[in-house]
Amino acid sequence: MKKIILVFFYLSLSVLLTGCWDLKEVNQVSIVSGLALDKGKESKYRLTIELFNPTELTPQTSAGNTASIVFGINGDSIGEMMLRLNEIFSRKPIFSHMKTMFISEELAQNGIAELFDPMDRNREIRNDFNIMVVEAPHSAADALKITYPLQKVSTLKINTQANNFFEEWGGDPDVRLKDIVDSMVSEGREPITAMVEIIGDPKEGSKTENIQTTHPNTYIRISGIALFKGDAMIGKLPITATRNYLLTQNKLKQTSLYINCQDEKTVDIQLKDIDVGIDISVKNNEPTYHISISAEGNINGVQCSNQLNSFATTEDYERKTEDYIKKELSNTISEVQNEFGADIFGFGEFYYKSYPKKFKQMQSNWNEAFVHAKFEVDSTVKIRRSGLRNESYISEIHDQDVEQ
Repeated sequence: MKKIILVFFYLSLSVLLTGCWDLKEVNQVSIVSGLALDKGKESKYRLTIELFNPTELTPQTSAGNTASIVFGINGDSIGEMMLRLNEIFSRKPIFSHMKTMFISEELAQNGIAELFDPMDRNREIRNDFNIMVVEAPHSAADALKITYPLQKVSTLKINTQANNFFEEWGGDPDVRLKDIVDSMVSEGREPITAMVEIIGDPKEGSKTENIQTTHPNTYIRISGIALFKGDAMIGKLPITATRNYLLTQNKLKQTSLYINCQDEKTVDIQLKDIDVGIDISVKNNEPTYHISISAEGNINGVQCSNQLNSFATTEDYERKTEDYIKKELSNTISEVQNEFGADIFGFGEFYYKSYPKKFKQMQSNWNEAFVHAKFEVDSTVKIRRSGLRNESYISEIHDQDVEQ
């Protein structure tokens, strides 16, 4: 009897197993690698997507053509256009592997809230793709068409480029879809995205010849960050500000900088093991933020003849590096306060976590309070290594010149 009950139980479970009910064959779908949004000429938007061309992704089937195909349609609704893409091509577009999204500067200035809502709701779209504003006068669609010798798919190239730039130097703000949506609805933070510019002629960059030359005619450069207030872009900052932004988020893994060490000569310092702490004190409802930065450094290159095995030299380099970090970060925060009046760093969120009752009194006009907030920056740098060479050969050459 027990055996019969077990058999019946297992048969009942099998009914609940639906199998691959939503299975799609590979030859029935096209994988979207990137998406671009521009202001339409005859409609509200123009949506452009980049699709993989699978035959060009393997040496066995490659014929020297482009590894991606770019299509675009016009419309007044982002969500509706994403479902209407079969107006111009046959296979079902799959967005789950999308790596990069480009937005034109013109469209970003008009507001981005409507752009992200359908993507935030779409269960296929993940939260791991880069979001970038393309500097005028070029369109976002132009960025999808720039070919590159080492990675033929444009959006895969810029995705790898941005991720490596973030890991190695701190040049990408590492902002994703959820970060932007959360910033738009937060009372204590304003959104930012990475910003890119197209160097060269986009028409030349879209040709296969661009991947067959040792020096591409056209390429994409990560140029800085785009600042928003609410959902509208209000300005941009250079690439060095991206590194300073990451410092305030305690997300800067490593970077490099150079300081003056002798006359107009410089020494290159690579910073690692960077840790940032932020404290806040409030007096008369005016917050003061205390930002403390600690890091370890290596000497990457020296133009000076100072003795590297001298404690005095090391301490001098450490002090100058600390001053450089404090000055750069303070200048970036001050520029954002005075020129844009938008808390892109999330200091308001930090205020709320520390003093929720006090923050609620000013949350509706936090950006105005942010302008008057005070910041004290302190940094500690310890130089641990000077590379494979303990002493610079430049100092040896200098000593020989002195003897002569």
